[in-house]
Amino acid sequence: MRKTIIVVAAVGVALLAAACGTETKPEQTTASASSAAVAETKPAAEPKTVDAAKALAQREFDTYAAGDWKGAWDLWTSEGKAAISRDEYARLHTECKTITGLTFEITTARLEGADTAIVNYKRSIAAGSSEVRYVDGQWRYQPDAESMADYAKGVDKVIAEGRASGRCEK
Repeated sequence: MRKTIIVVAAVGVALLAAACGTETKPEQTTASASSAAVAETKPAAEPKTVDAAKALAQREFDTYAAGDWKGAWDLWTSEGKAAISRDEYARLHTECKTITGLTFEITTARLEGADTAIVNYKRSIAAGSSEVRYVDGQWRYQPDAESMADYAKGVDKVIAEGRASGRCEK
């Protein structure tokens, strides 16, 4: 019996010694892999120039004109994204048909302070301006105040109001 206890103890010590070897700990591997993944996915900083702001605005307008609502939402500021979810934004424009196919032409743009640009555009017979903001090294589209107020009402209410006024058809 005494030999059995010694053998079991010896095996236990051997297993502990093997487990405490010089292998990388799982949390070290996970942390290293996570850091590498973040480094690989973080885009390079865009220049803080009017041309870079115009390029972002044109991507936003092109995506919107193509009817890629989720793709357009992806280019927004975090403030805009917090006002309406990606899926609800797509539902809004799908259930309340938004004109697609009419492209936007940027007419002028200017930097307004260190982190904001105002981009003027025309689309068919309409014209307007939009704000883009420089956030975390990237230019992002900021929905206008009227749209933000609509998003705060909730998509169902915005669709109902649009249908009642005739500006939104299914």
